[in-house]
Amino acid sequence: MKVLLIVDPQNDFITGSLAVPGAKKAMDYLTEWLREHHPEYDAFVVTLDQHPADHCSFQVQGGQWPIHCVRYTVGAALYPPLAEILMNTKRSGASVFFVPKAMSRHRDAYSAFEDAVPELLLGATHIDVAGLAGDYCVKASINDLRRHLPETSMSTLDEAIAWIGEREPLL
Repeated sequence: MKVLLIVDPQNDFITGSLAVPGAKKAMDYLTEWLREHHPEYDAFVVTLDQHPADHCSFQVQGGQWPIHCVRYTVGAALYPPLAEILMNTKRSGASVFFVPKAMSRHRDAYSAFEDAVPELLLGATHIDVAGLAGDYCVKASINDLRRHLPETSMSTLDEAIAWIGEREPLL
């Protein structure tokens, strides 16, 4: 089974309070790429930061980041052009699975897979990875998946990954 993993394609990381350089270009690329390539996948997994308003990662709480991706806000919402293609894909019968992360105010989570992997990913033979940001949540997600699924092949859609810092090999 071939799966596309999209890490944190949320408004705050694209144009909001913690905008990643190049994120809009990367997510627009991914949106257009999906229009053509979505039939190649058996399933889609999307991770989403869903922070409480007083999350430990926020600078006002002593963390390192500005307030971002607060659950139920516009900033935490899926990037609208990508949401549209994913919902159309889901309506056509494809499996689209959303994985919230970093929902406890006392614990940060760059990866949604630190403790466990959703059953859908356990059956994957290949995972393509895209998302934000390459040097934080994408990297942590790949590392956790490699730890949990050492036999599963993975590749990155490099044009669909934006970075806060310098690009580096993820696999």
